[in-house]
Amino acid sequence: MQNKALFADAFISQPSLVARLAMEFAEASREFRENPSQYVSSAVKGDGIGGRRRRMHLMYGAAVALLVFSTLFLGILVAYTITHAKDKIGDELAETSIPLVDPNDFKMQEIDAPKSSAKERAGGGGGGGRKTPTPPSKGQLPEFSLKPPIIAPRPEQTLRPPALPVPETVQVDPRLQPKRDDLTPTGLPTGVLGPPSAGPGEGGGMGTGKNGGMGSGDGTGVGPGRGFNMGGGDPRLGGSDFNADGSAKSVDSKPQALNRPRPNYTEEARKNKIQGVVRARALIGADGSVKQVRVLSSLPDGLNEEAILAVKQMRFKPATKNGQPVPFWQTLEIEFNLR
Repeated sequence: MQNKALFADAFISQPSLVARLAMEFAEASREFRENPSQYVSSAVKGDGIGGRRRRMHLMYGAAVALLVFSTLFLGILVAYTITHAKDKIGDELAETSIPLVDPNDFKMQEIDAPKSSAKERAGGGGGGGRKTPTPPSKGQLPEFSLKPPIIAPRPEQTLRPPALPVPETVQVDPRLQPKRDDLTPTGLPTGVLGPPSAGPGEGGGMGTGKNGGMGSGDGTGVGPGRGFNMGGGDPRLGGSDFNADGSAKSVDSKPQALNRPRPNYTEEARKNKIQGVVRARALIGADGSVKQVRVLSSLPDGLNEEAILAVKQMRFKPATKNGQPVPFWQTLEIEFNLR
């Protein structure tokens, strides 16, 4: 009776197959780390009980590696088959479907614009309106593009935005585009303040002209002139009206000084009785402030520095071009007189 109980406890306490395999591989790993060459040599020869056991471990490891590799290869093959099957179905549906809207219909068309040298002035113009009794309202010009506009600009906001938004543009060389503010409504810089109004012109757009532009001309451009672009007369592409630093090369009205701070005299200049004029060029920004100062003709004893400080304290009514304030370089004279 006691012997039976003893043997029963021995069988119950035996570890599971997975645990025994783990123990075997742990022991094999330890032996391999201690002496790899002896482990591999005895496993290949298969001499003795230890050698056969090690050979069995190697064969089992190779079988597991082969199984893992086969599983990965099969997974890649299945994923590749599914992906290409979806592409094939999509191509078949594309061949059998009939598009209701062609996206190319909404692309702006290229135009064959008359070219001119960079030294020539740009020309052309445009105008429009919607036969409203009130004059066109004040605002900023739409974006410039040399491609024909798809829709004519208007001052009123769209209550129901279209599913496929189309930007408002006028057919003008983008190099002539003044700085824009996305929060300012569409309008004419020379328009009147008040409720949105397209003006008494016709053909869409805004102004007193016709044919979908902005202003008093006849065309899809801006201002007096015909066809497209801006500058008056027939349409013509000219050089850019702006320098590399963003300042305008020519303006309709130059900056006007709103104050004239008196420059300080240095003690050394007083002692040496220095008098004269410092000539400088100042970049007047679109906000009327002085951005940069460059001295053209100078005076000694620190008067150049005092002239620059005085110019930087000045404020201006900015220059305008096509009704919009623009940066512009203005020549100034700062006089130093001991009287």
